[in-house]
Amino acid sequence: MSARDTVNDEMYEDGEESEGGESRGLTAKKGRATPSRRTQEVVEVKDEGNFITRPLYGLRDYIEGVRAELAKVVWPTREETRRLTTIVLIVCVVSSIVLGTISALFTWLISVGLETPTIVFGTIFLVALVGFGFYLRQANRRTSSF
Repeated sequence: MSARDTVNDEMYEDGEESEGGESRGLTAKKGRATPSRRTQEVVEVKDEGNFITRPLYGLRDYIEGVRAELAKVVWPTREETRRLTTIVLIVCVVSSIVLGTISALFTWLISVGLETPTIVFGTIFLVALVGFGFYLRQANRRTSSF
């Protein structure tokens, strides 16, 4: 117990009111330390039933737990379900079109590249080089001078 706690206990023993205008209720000291949970002994629960009924009890407890959790779920309304389903379908269709287009573009690019490799791959290298130069120029522009 610190000196501050001693002062506070002495200050309010007479039933004086605290700063907020309410009296402070003190409880009697226990005279012993409160045991931690680590030092408490674990009480073993004896399994009930025989080797056939124990798994059934466990399954029953599991199903009761699932039903209790499902009762806590806030299910979406019909309108929310339709709206979210529409969004998912639109995103799937758009992403499949974009990925299909990219795949077709790269397939065409590779087939043309196999016919005339120097021109196509040289052009790709040149475009990548110009893009990298543009990136470096933008990165230098963003840095501050101070």
